[in-house]
Amino acid sequence: MLKVQRFLLPIAVLALICTGCGSGGLGGSVSLDEEWQLGQQMAAQVNQQVSLVRDQQALSYVRMVGERLHASTPLANRPFEFEIVDDPNVNAFSLPGGHIYINRGLIVQADKVDMLAGVMAHEISHVVARHVIKQIQQEQTISVIGGILLGQNPNALAQIAAQILAGGAMARFSRADEKQADDMGLDLMTRAGYDPHGMLEMFQKLLSMERSGSSSVARFFQDHPGTQDRIDDISGRISRMGRTSGIVDDPEYQVTRRRMGG
Repeated sequence: MLKVQRFLLPIAVLALICTGCGSGGLGGSVSLDEEWQLGQQMAAQVNQQVSLVRDQQALSYVRMVGERLHASTPLANRPFEFEIVDDPNVNAFSLPGGHIYINRGLIVQADKVDMLAGVMAHEISHVVARHVIKQIQQEQTISVIGGILLGQNPNALAQIAAQILAGGAMARFSRADEKQADDMGLDLMTRAGYDPHGMLEMFQKLLSMERSGSSSVARFFQDHPGTQDRIDDISGRISRMGRTSGIVDDPEYQVTRRRMGG
């Protein structure tokens, strides 16, 4: 991982990043309104290709955690959707327009709610920083995206969704984007009231599972490059944050984990 200066983007700066793209047409970049429209179309495709958990109690809890985090972002006025994928492997991913997917297997491995919140804050941060739509813009021309938005290119829409689900180029962020999502995620989960150590503990556990040869985390590290340097970076950031207490766990989350097979 590149050793770059560590920093948190203040909320005011993030707001400028977001609102600076808020309206207007496809004049070389995708506006927030267009991103949310594209996200709805992509989510409809993805939801047809994966098996989603319909356990309303588990969904309600995960969505509560997601909304608590979402409410602390500059995009709190835009709808976010949180879904659980019925997959025992450990992974999470996000689509444009605030669609966050968490595998059932990740919930099982997240021993405490602050560990789950760390992953969710990371994925939400990818959306807030517009990493997700940036990946699509790097892979597709504006005319292709425009055609999708107009409903004129369903094949391209299906292809993008398939690439993300298969771990293709559009599912992988650069190390710089991953680091920014870690930094923003730590700040976000702390402001939302969760203990930021949960993110550190989650990545430590997943790296330990990978080193022990667990195949269930292979896809997570394919989509989210994980190294000891990255864990050290998260640890260093937490140590510089000062007071870092917050919600660690609660009994209702343990009920959710058991319902997911934990």
